[in-house]
Amino acid sequence: MPRAFSTASVAVLAAIALSACTTPAAAPDDTPTAAPSHTSAPSAGGSLPSCDEVVLAIAGISADLAYDEAASTGQAGQEAYEQRVCVFVSADGGTQLGVTIAAIPILQEELDLYGTLPGVIADERTADGSAVLQALDADDAADGHLDSALYLFDTVHSITIQGHSDAGQLATELPGLTLPAATEAAFAVRGLL
Repeated sequence: MPRAFSTASVAVLAAIALSACTTPAAAPDDTPTAAPSHTSAPSAGGSLPSCDEVVLAIAGISADLAYDEAASTGQAGQEAYEQRVCVFVSADGGTQLGVTIAAIPILQEELDLYGTLPGVIADERTADGSAVLQALDADDAADGHLDSALYLFDTVHSITIQGHSDAGQLATELPGLTLPAATEAAFAVRGLL
């Protein structure tokens, strides 16, 4: 008998969404480098891809952004599961793109349930039921731009891609963050696992 969509599952989704990208606290000399240094956050687990690898996988959506180690480290929470957070920021620090990879086991029954929720995106790479691709805002599919979080879940890992802009205009600030491009980036990151 399938388990009901649990409160814990909702909490996991919320934690993943929040850890992917939020505005980092300003610190003295916390200016991102002009070129990506791609150093991985030290709090992240060693079996997950490094931010060096992630930046190559998301090249199509991270143009003009630089890896920010301080922001990445600040976003990585002390969780009971392994995670890697990679945050890329604009030169002025007002626009961010976050990628979170988490080793969160999800039961197949829960994965099947996620597949019935609003915002699920059909993709042939999930057809065998081994993964669910979902946008937090179902309206993202209508305009083609990812203005919310994109999740790619399977029974072993979760990948979240999310943009943020202080100006609030992601389509202007991150025009390359289209839903198709973010989908390709999510599957490219999954390919690193």
